[in-house]
Amino acid sequence: MTEEKHLEGLTLVQKRLVKAYAISVMGEVRTIADVKPTELQSYVELEIAEREIAVLAKE
Repeated sequence: MTEEKHLEGLTLVQKRLVKAYAISVMGEVRTIADVKPTELQSYVELEIAEREIAVLAKE
């Protein structure tokens, strides 16, 4: 994923956390409620949506 406009304003560490949490939520290992710090929860939801859209666009 080269487009990261939905992650603008985050530090590199925060971006990596968001991506890692998104993977674990999509794999049903964690839930959005498990995401800490809580201010990253909306970014995780956006990251998941971006990944799902990317998959649908390839079909």
